Amino acid sequence: MLRTVASKKGDKLNRLSDATWDQIEQSGEFLEADAGDIILDAHQSDDHLLIVLAGNVTLLYPSDEEFTPTAIYRNRGKVLHHAGMHLQTSNPFQIAALEDGTRAVLLDRKTVYQLIGKDIGFAEYLFRDLSTRLLVALDFLKQEREDPLLLRLAKRLLSIAQNESNVELTQAEIAEIMAVTRISVSKCLKLLEELGLVERSQRALIKVNIDALEAWVADQEA
Repeated sequence: MLRTVASKKGDKLNRLSDATWDQIEQSGEFLEADAGDIILDAHQSDDHLLIVLAGNVTLLYPSDEEFTPTAIYRNRGKVLHHAGMHLQTSNPFQIAALEDGTRAVLLDRKTVYQLIGKDIGFAEYLFRDLSTRLLVALDFLKQEREDPLLLRLAKRLLSIAQNESNVELTQAEIAEIMAVTRISVSKCLKLLEELGLVERSQRALIKVNIDALEAWVADQEA
């Protein structure tokens, strides 16, 4: 169950100055969650960001009217910029804890801008984190543009099935490897199955028609 708690020894991040941390303790809302708890709900107030202090969290995005876990993970020291923090729009996603004892501090827009104005180190901390994630996102978009997910999945299945035709991975595991949603993987697998290129005999067992899939991949690349 998500709960509001007091800050504790060990929460402070080494990258933050004592003065900045003192203001965070005074103005921030400290949260503790167990695995599966929603730390930030969709369309919640648009003027916050979160800093993870302990544990691990993931982002869940809406797909087919359900919120689906992604392979976007954040652990201690990572910043979760609320979608509306700068754009002033409500966020479309949820943030959920992945393990018990996950802790985060929630800061409102006013506090964040005060800290940025007072402490250049805090500003660098926020924007370095943001720029890193933008580069990761750009790299993902580049790959997506060069190779659609269906083709990337086919290539990945072929590489896994080099020694044996059965790929024993769940859809969730494949989604994590490829940094996409489980629903996206499910749709692609269904299409490959309809094309006769793979066969799903069990939830975690995918039989690959290697010759047919290799020919299909070659045709797509051509």
